[in-house]
Amino acid sequence: MHLLKTNWIRAAAAVLLTFVLGGCTFISDPVSLMKTPMLSADKETLSSIIHAQLPDGADLIRSREETDTNLIHFVDLDGDKVNEAVVFYETPDQQVVIHCMIFKLVNGTWTKVTSFDGEGRVLESLQFKDLNNDGKPDIIAGYSRRDENPVNRLYVYTYTEGSIKKDLMQDYTNFVIMDLNGDKKNDLTIISLKQNDQAFVATYQYEEGSYVEIDKLDMDPYVSNYYNIVAGNVYKDPEGKAKEGIVIDTSIGGGDASYSNIIVMEDGKLKSVFGGNQDTTFKDLPVKSGDVNNDGIIEIGSVEPPIGWNYFKPDEIPNFFVYSQWDGKQGLKFVAEQYRDLQNGFELGFFPPEWHNKVTVDTKSIKNQYLRFVMVDTGKTVAEIKFFTLAEWDKQHDEWKYLYRTNDKVIGYKKYGDFDIDNSKKQLKNEVPPIERKEKISE
Repeated sequence: MHLLKTNWIRAAAAVLLTFVLGGCTFISDPVSLMKTPMLSADKETLSSIIHAQLPDGADLIRSREETDTNLIHFVDLDGDKVNEAVVFYETPDQQVVIHCMIFKLVNGTWTKVTSFDGEGRVLESLQFKDLNNDGKPDIIAGYSRRDENPVNRLYVYTYTEGSIKKDLMQDYTNFVIMDLNGDKKNDLTIISLKQNDQAFVATYQYEEGSYVEIDKLDMDPYVSNYYNIVAGNVYKDPEGKAKEGIVIDTSIGGGDASYSNIIVMEDGKLKSVFGGNQDTTFKDLPVKSGDVNNDGIIEIGSVEPPIGWNYFKPDEIPNFFVYSQWDGKQGLKFVAEQYRDLQNGFELGFFPPEWHNKVTVDTKSIKNQYLRFVMVDTGKTVAEIKFFTLAEWDKQHDEWKYLYRTNDKVIGYKKYGDFDIDNSKKQLKNEVPPIERKEKISE
């Protein structure tokens, strides 16, 4: 009787899993479910086989990376031009919580070829990249114990002839897979912060059967945290040659103050381009770096009061957000500027670059009520923002265009200058923790 009941539960759960894995992505609402196409017979069979292999009480899991939307990952791990199916699952009540299974098509049937145990209680990160440069993707998985231990642990697994080998184990805060040393091969860079103890950036590359540390750069451990890390092109020279690097946005002092580091590699040595000088990139608020103008180069953000607002109280100032690029030496060059309201969650788009240091906010303006953007030299109004109650907006917003809405307010705008208004609350590219490359790096 118990066996029949267990089989019935497994069968029902397998049917449910078939719907959940439509397209191998998570369906969060009935409308989305109705729009999901029918699964192929092959995928229906695979989902049933996967579920039949799960222990009682186990569930398939994704990593915590926002880009990881799949429960089943199809990857050609052995280079035979046929994808294997890789799944991770958790058994919360067991001593070992996280596990992985790999399935392969054998004579037209999905067959489990191997499995292995993970570590910790949470799958923080999962990527499939060729790290040993053999032309086949490796499995890069990051785990954490969450409250038990704040340190994450990274493993690199290689799949060979139906078995799994652990090639690397390394504690980390974040990590980046890229060609930092410019030798046309992938390398792995570990960013590690143990507050008030040790902080470093270290780059590893696979050579002659093992991972070798290319270089290690000690960092300041007396900081609060790394609130954003992004990797990609950080500079382009006059001839158009790009330089790759890692930008680390760092909180300090236990408050809102922060600064940014750019890490590059030159002649096999890691280097902080600002030489430990925090003043160049210091900001009063934690602004995330990212490619804000979509030119392929990462910008570093900062906060500046509009001209004429220096002596107002900090919470009264309608700050401008300024984005700059590394100049290839030890400084920054201006790229873009915008008004952004962090409290209410909207932004006004980017001003024309030629308006830098020429546009401000009229000092008679009041945050959360009315803002008038004017040219410094002429006083000409180029934009206005006004806050309406819901009732006011319904009655008298005819001359205003919709910008954003909160629970109890509607924000309207007028513009007179030639620039685009962005009325969507959006995240900047490459702002996804723990890390995301400029080029997408996860499955």
